[in-house]
Amino acid sequence: MKKIIFATNNPSKIKRFKDKLKENDIELLSLKDMNISLNVLENGNDTIENALIKARECYKITNLPSIGMDDSLYLEGVPDNLQPGLFVRRVNGKTLTDEEMIDYYTNLVKKYGINNKINCKWIYG
Repeated sequence: MKKIIFATNNPSKIKRFKDKLKENDIELLSLKDMNISLNVLENGNDTIENALIKARECYKITNLPSIGMDDSLYLEGVPDNLQPGLFVRRVNGKTLTDEEMIDYYTNLVKKYGINNKINCKWIYG
């Protein structure tokens, strides 16, 4: 079975892909599985550049095949200065927990949405 390391600290991303890759004889390892701490500056111009930054750094550390993934989020009707974009988990310089993130975006939906609903789109790289 091939082994690939997913260059993310996000357990939900790992969970999303692990079973499907296993069906294709690929074992997806997490940074936690490898006892690796990866903290890179995600300063790319888009999701693909950020994913590559993470994967390349992971490869440098492990010398094993690595994949990266990055997401960006855009909310319809929300001012540009409040758009999460590439910084879905980081708001005002702080990395949000899952609970803080849910509260933050729920408040944006309440403020800018219609009937507590808002259209949004995810862009994956």
